[in-house]
Amino acid sequence: MRRGYFVAWALLMLTGCAPRMPHLAAPDKIQNLRISPTLVTGSSTTPAQPDWWRSLLNPAEQKILQLALSKNPDLAAAEARVRLATADLREAGAQLLPQVQASGQLGISQWTKNQFYLPPYAGETSWNNALKLDFSYNLDIGGQEQARAKVAQYRLGIAEQRRRAAVLLVENAVLQQILAVRADDAILAQLHQEQTLLRQIQEIEKARYQQGLADSLRALGYARRISSLQEDIVIQQAKVRKNRQALAVLCGVGTRLPRDLSATPVRIPLSGWHIPRQIPAAWIAGRPDVLARRSAIEAAAEAIHVARDAYYPNVNIVAFAGGLAAAGSLFTFLHPGSLQAGVGPAISLPLFTGGRLRGKFDAARADYHLALAQYQQSLLQALQQVTATLTDLQAAGQERTSLDQRDHLLQLQKRLQQQRYKAGLSNALPELEVKLTLIDNHLQQTRLNARARQSLINLYAALGGRVIPDTWFQHRQAP
Repeated sequence: MRRGYFVAWALLMLTGCAPRMPHLAAPDKIQNLRISPTLVTGSSTTPAQPDWWRSLLNPAEQKILQLALSKNPDLAAAEARVRLATADLREAGAQLLPQVQASGQLGISQWTKNQFYLPPYAGETSWNNALKLDFSYNLDIGGQEQARAKVAQYRLGIAEQRRRAAVLLVENAVLQQILAVRADDAILAQLHQEQTLLRQIQEIEKARYQQGLADSLRALGYARRISSLQEDIVIQQAKVRKNRQALAVLCGVGTRLPRDLSATPVRIPLSGWHIPRQIPAAWIAGRPDVLARRSAIEAAAEAIHVARDAYYPNVNIVAFAGGLAAAGSLFTFLHPGSLQAGVGPAISLPLFTGGRLRGKFDAARADYHLALAQYQQSLLQALQQVTATLTDLQAAGQERTSLDQRDHLLQLQKRLQQQRYKAGLSNALPELEVKLTLIDNHLQQTRLNARARQSLINLYAALGGRVIPDTWFQHRQAP
């Protein structure tokens, strides 16, 4: 009895060497940070939509994005990591369940006559067969295996969130390329319009020179502009090809899209976007990459429990049953007399590990602080990304106002020149020159609106795939 008390006392003393569970600092909430006035605190019930991009694209463009989601190698790698984490979780959970293992052997032996074997074995042949079932069940007294299973569960959540983040990256990249193709096609069409108009003006200047109404300098000036514009068209055509090739690479099909998806209609988006007024800050904290970092903190906290529980004793209930026969016929080991069985506890307790357990515990604590710092960094980066995008949109809004005012004045000037031409007060040149200036203004508007829409796409992706209402709408095509 005293010996039992001594053993229990020794176990308590040894487990008392386990370090105390440290106080773990909690991650900051986005509501506690100083944020832009456009971002509002409080909760939001608007969920992220998996196909948030559908309302932004036409059917042909939707097929392109769906092709990218099915073929992109980065997404295939993310999906493989999810399957790997699922397998790890299944393996960790299996340690909490009873384990049964069967083993057996069949063998036949020829006993020698020239050694110490006596009859009836000397010179005889016998079977040496066995069949055994081993049973074990980990009581998990310290909760180490449960903590390992929780770590595996968190890591599966991390893999799933990272897969969603990878999907968002691909969706954003494909949308950016589609918008770039749209803008490039529109800009190329406007450059051709400008080229046609310049040639008309050049022909008029040539006619005026031949009639002695003007010198050759103006005609030469327009010739230089046409030559320079042709260089711009060649550069723009190369840009169109590069953007289409980049789009095909994102789709994972090489450098050319399938023929049925390669034709993109020319669209000239003159407007169709608004600056967001208020955005719930909770959307930023709900981004998949931020959630993955948050889950990494929880996994690191459970890993500390795993490292601490390694100090405690562990008890396994083990049992075995089977038949064993080293002599007799083939099936002698199945006879009742060949039965053997046993049951009992198997206790393990680390005594002297040379600081190995303490090192693992300290490493787990360091991993927690690393995960905490990475979460804080990801949250700040997400906040900065959203704020920078909003700043770009506000600047684009101011530039749009200026370009719209200029467009209004140019339209008035064009109508005035048309009236003067119809009244015979001037020739067609002033009106054509105003049209040239209008085309140049439209080019600036096209580039501006393409940048603004790309910024909106970045914003939607930065908010985890949420399209802010009344910020994107389809507008008429430019004439």
